Amino acid sequence: MNNNFCNNNIYKDISAILSNNLISSNIDLNDLYEKMKMSYEEEHHKIESCFYISKKDIIGYGDLLNNKPIENLGIDLPIYFGDCNSKRKIMIVAMDPKRSGQRDDSISVGTVFALNQKKDRETKTNDYWNFIEPLTDNAFVYLTDIYKLYYESFGFKNNKQTKILSNKDPEFISKTSIPFNTNKLILEAEINLIKPDTIIALGNESANALKMISNIKTTNLDIIHNGISYLFMPHISRTVTQSIPTIANLFIAMGKIKNDAEFESIGNQINNLKGKLFMK
Repeated sequence: MNNNFCNNNIYKDISAILSNNLISSNIDLNDLYEKMKMSYEEEHHKIESCFYISKKDIIGYGDLLNNKPIENLGIDLPIYFGDCNSKRKIMIVAMDPKRSGQRDDSISVGTVFALNQKKDRETKTNDYWNFIEPLTDNAFVYLTDIYKLYYESFGFKNNKQTKILSNKDPEFISKTSIPFNTNKLILEAEINLIKPDTIIALGNESANALKMISNIKTTNLDIIHNGISYLFMPHISRTVTQSIPTIANLFIAMGKIKNDAEFESIGNQINNLKGKLFMK
């Protein structure tokens, strides 16, 4: 069993938070965490990357799930890495547990970025793990979603059916809605539990949701709020990072056009550093 993944009994406190506010206590989250810990490094203990619960097991969103046809429902459990006694504690928040390809209204439960699975951590395109792993050398790193549920519903715009994502649904993200206040309550409980000195939001959507829930008003890259350092960084998905060489070449090309050595130098530096971006 790997002591770096979900070590000690913090997962039991996380399970209690979720059982009190989101997922029915009929679902044994402690047992799921134990199975994930067993499967973290050992292929012969491999479990599925997610399991399924029904809508009746969700207790935190009022009648939302019963009011309209929805699909591709998902919940990702928070996970953590590193020594919980580290002086530095980092909380990384993603947007929501996006799903696709589910044909029924069951809810798949997995983990943030599916990092409990060895095959998902080791894929060459998993920039999330490449980013997170080096941080665990000298920090405790906790990963969670701001919006705990993802779903897709359908409405009509200009007399045409259109898909509505949960993170765009007013019934889910309005400050006066039950789901919004449930997500806010859970996130605040997680912050109180982990007591991070740094909270990192990945991507603009995550940053905007975090600012709204935490009542933070800033356009800066970082801010100190309630004694915690908040960092709102660009997303690190492959669709974003694969553009780095293009940005580097843009600087180089503009440097040549303007006969500006500084522009060319910046482009060359980006090219030289891009491979080290997520290295230790």
